Amino acid sequence: MKVSSTNNNSISTSNLSKFYRSFRAVNSLTIDVSPGEIFGFLGPNGAGKTTTIRMLCGLLSPTSGNAKVAGFDIVKDSLKIRSIIGLLPESSGFYNWMSAEEYLLYFAALYKIDTHLGKKRAKDLLEKVGLATKSFVPISYYSRGMKQRLGLARTLINDPKILFLDEPTLGLDPKGQQDIQKTLLELNREKKVTIFLSSHALSEVSSLCRRGAIVIRGRLVAEGSIEELRTLAGSSSGLVVRILNSPSAQKELSSLPYRIQTNTTDNNRLIDVNVSDGVSESANDIIDRFEKAGLQIYEIRRMGMSLEDVYFKLTEAKKKEDQQAHPEAQQQEPKSKEEQRQRHA
Repeated sequence: MKVSSTNNNSISTSNLSKFYRSFRAVNSLTIDVSPGEIFGFLGPNGAGKTTTIRMLCGLLSPTSGNAKVAGFDIVKDSLKIRSIIGLLPESSGFYNWMSAEEYLLYFAALYKIDTHLGKKRAKDLLEKVGLATKSFVPISYYSRGMKQRLGLARTLINDPKILFLDEPTLGLDPKGQQDIQKTLLELNREKKVTIFLSSHALSEVSSLCRRGAIVIRGRLVAEGSIEELRTLAGSSSGLVVRILNSPSAQKELSSLPYRIQTNTTDNNRLIDVNVSDGVSESANDIIDRFEKAGLQIYEIRRMGMSLEDVYFKLTEAKKKEDQQAHPEAQQQEPKSKEEQRQRHA
């Protein structure tokens, strides 16, 4: 299958919406994911993340708006999209009587992959996700974490150029989470795979993603690089330079041409120097000035909110804004079972 060259491996939506009667699961969502990036998709339960992924994968038709995946229209070209992407849903179904190898070979056959190539990919993937020694064990004996690893292997069996992952490390222990994250980084760096990552593990998103979007109640709250999201949340972007304390340290600091805030740590042995944002010099220039002033640098780090802080600040601000603008607009609860199911998707 030849991927469209117009938007090769990218994802874009324009006013994408999905309504269930009065319930708006996704409401006028417009986002852009560049080719070859790992894009974080964040939001609380019921924000419309899973519904969005289903639409982008051609599994659910939108009510209005449009979107393209690898240049293909999600409605007109849904079969083409499904053949070139990998999808790991939050809850995967497994044929428990099969072994892991049989399971992967079954999906390789569905993708019409040559038998010899399918066997090689299955073997390589089971090794990659740490299930090589359990490849002939029935899936019914697998733990939740082992099934999650197998689900990722299945997602990769067709060598996709775009991955949609919904909580990929759910149920994994810390070592398993680290292994999956390493695999995703390798896919992105070595094969330039575009990854659309929906996760509640904000530390995971922060470490893997350069850009992301936050949605709440089906609407986009913010989109941009992690630093841009921090700026939107009012976070400073200066430097924290930790230096060794000395009798002359405060005097030397006062001679530097910056607006500096300091506080002592570790029983006055260290001083944290917060160099405010807005300084035109690069980080290297700032460090040079500290060293020329005879200050001994112990540690350097960027100032800024954690992604968790950014997420909570932006989502809470959006909730307050909606309440003030429409105090009476408490969304009607969906009545049908289908609406209830989608409400929590």
